[in-house]
Amino acid sequence: MIRLFSSNNRKFLKSVQKSEAELNRFLSENWNDFFPQYKFIKNEFTLDGYVRSKGTSGRIDILAFNPKAKKFVVVELKKDFDKNIRNQASDYKDFIEDNFAEIYLLSNQKYNVDLPKFNEISKENIELILIAKDFSHLDIEKAKKSKDEITLIRYMWFEDELLLIDYLNNDPLELIEKENTEKIKKIKAIIENKPVNDYITEIDMFFHKKDEAKRLYLIFYELLKSISTVEIEAQQTKVKVSVNQQTFSVIGFSGTGPRKAFLQINTNIDEVVALENLDIDDRVRPNAKKKGSLGVERYEVYLKNQNEIYSFFEVIKSKMKV
Repeated sequence: MIRLFSSNNRKFLKSVQKSEAELNRFLSENWNDFFPQYKFIKNEFTLDGYVRSKGTSGRIDILAFNPKAKKFVVVELKKDFDKNIRNQASDYKDFIEDNFAEIYLLSNQKYNVDLPKFNEISKENIELILIAKDFSHLDIEKAKKSKDEITLIRYMWFEDELLLIDYLNNDPLELIEKENTEKIKKIKAIIENKPVNDYITEIDMFFHKKDEAKRLYLIFYELLKSISTVEIEAQQTKVKVSVNQQTFSVIGFSGTGPRKAFLQINTNIDEVVALENLDIDDRVRPNAKKKGSLGVERYEVYLKNQNEIYSFFEVIKSKMKV
């Protein structure tokens, strides 16, 4: 359970219930703080005509525009969990595609939003942002497979007008980090006079001059592949690894320092604490405060050799019931 502590009030803040209208108003009034990458067009954007599959009218909670991708963005809000949130947003998406010229003119002329020329905007790839307290497993799977077309955001209200948001996919901060990593890789290629497109792999780049760390990572990667498909994203400070709804953050070391580890793998699998032969640090302290770390996972597992990799993997395999 998420708990929010206020150092000013010296207490844990209580979660509060607010209406969908209040959530809409709060996000609309603070739009540039929450979504600076999008242009705000209108909240409660009314659609005239046959919109919903079970009705003849509709109203988009918030309509926005993605200047980078040049496409409209539908933001659908729900006070709580709603199994129909994705279907409702998809109805709005279909309506915009079928009535694109009308939506463009309303946005540009009635609401005075500066948009690119009509023929420069994507008329079929409408982006969806769904915001609710929770989502179904199917919605999460669909969003992850859609790449950047569907973004899911969980939220919680707390007293003192505090709103907590949690990106389940397409976190803009992670996307920025990925872009920065790509820029650094290209700059390094130019400095070393190597073709950018033929440059060493991202993993080679990440574990540069840390051969043992790279070797242990590759063992870990091959073991995970025996479970299921593995998704990898080499970022500037870590390698993000995903398999069967589990994520891991991997950081490489040179084998020096107090722990003399070659690899740090962060995980949310609680069972790792039972591995007495491994050096494991719990980021959550007795006072319930979480110490800083690279990655979002709770436990930091420090690995010195391949035997420890195998022990760690056995816990993962057991957790996934392979």
